[in-house]
Amino acid sequence: MAMSDAPAEPPDRCEIAVVGGGIAGLSTALFLARAGRDVVLLDKGSPWGDSSGANAGTLSLQVKRTEMFEMGSTSIGLWAAFGTEMGIDVGFHQPGGLRVAESDEQIAFLREYGAEQEAVGFEFEWLEGNQLHDLAPWLGPEVRAATFCAADGYASPLIAGPSLIAGARKAGVRVISNAEVTGARTAKGGYRLSIGRRSLECEYLAIAAGGHSTKIAASLGVRLPLWVDCNMLTVTEPAPRIMDKVVTHIGGIMSLKQHVNGTVLIGGGWQGRGKFSRQTREIDPLAWVQNVGLGARIAPDLKTLRVNRAWAGYEAVTIDALPLLGRLPGLENAYVAAGARGGFHMGPGQGLVLSQLILEGETGLDISRFDPARFPQ
Repeated sequence: MAMSDAPAEPPDRCEIAVVGGGIAGLSTALFLARAGRDVVLLDKGSPWGDSSGANAGTLSLQVKRTEMFEMGSTSIGLWAAFGTEMGIDVGFHQPGGLRVAESDEQIAFLREYGAEQEAVGFEFEWLEGNQLHDLAPWLGPEVRAATFCAADGYASPLIAGPSLIAGARKAGVRVISNAEVTGARTAKGGYRLSIGRRSLECEYLAIAAGGHSTKIAASLGVRLPLWVDCNMLTVTEPAPRIMDKVVTHIGGIMSLKQHVNGTVLIGGGWQGRGKFSRQTREIDPLAWVQNVGLGARIAPDLKTLRVNRAWAGYEAVTIDALPLLGRLPGLENAYVAAGARGGFHMGPGQGLVLSQLILEGETGLDISRFDPARFPQ
């Protein structure tokens, strides 16, 4: 999903440079601009053309580790606020979500994970047997138990991208495409970014460029340990209402949701083929059949639908699946937001954190577990 962009050239100077036009970068830039700051957002291609634009859009607290609950809950609130408070339609819906289990082993894991969630104040409802199938009669007979979270929902990447770009511009962000930052160095009063044959000087630097963040940070002498997954996604033809909840799997291998236009999106992190270093990504046919087959087992009505499209998208993650979020070690006024598992969900919260750090020097969210300095330099 690519968006055309103007102006074509970056300025020579700005107060705050945000690198990366996905959900984390756009959120950071939007919140800063709404606070009256001078912000330039730079993207190596077209904003929303990489990970965020190729995402399933699931917003599920149930699938998050307990360390991510505060960030996850804050982010869902911000996804809602884009529309209700900022007039930015991101295709947000909150029908609630089911996290399903099929086998005895999966049910035991679901109970164990639920106990961990309850210990930190997470609220959900346990469902099984007739109670479960009365709530969701479209589930297959293999589904024996589930937890239900009313906070779970989704946003539409197809709608959110153009809307957030337009909203950022309206707030005053200078959004610039085809402006690849190939390096950065400290300069008097801030940083100097290399952008092709041009350079841009800024007082503050926020890096939110997914897998590309490593190269930019490395030019500043900071190691960000990231690798990049190549997740597959499938969308069906429009159909009458099949399901009315977001569905995830306790095995961490599936997500299902039906959009208001009737299409069903099947995801869940099944890996395609590709190399991020070469910018290649494609479907793995065997894994794709398994992904779609699991979806059809969980929601059998999917068997009647034709596939409109399948594709693969990147997701940069850390070895501990927690984000790199906060100040770059050893540097002043330089920050990063990258590497979160489920980064689409977490993007608005990460943008809020970076904007607060830049505006106020601190944030109200506990980000101590996400310190980029936790990995050896």
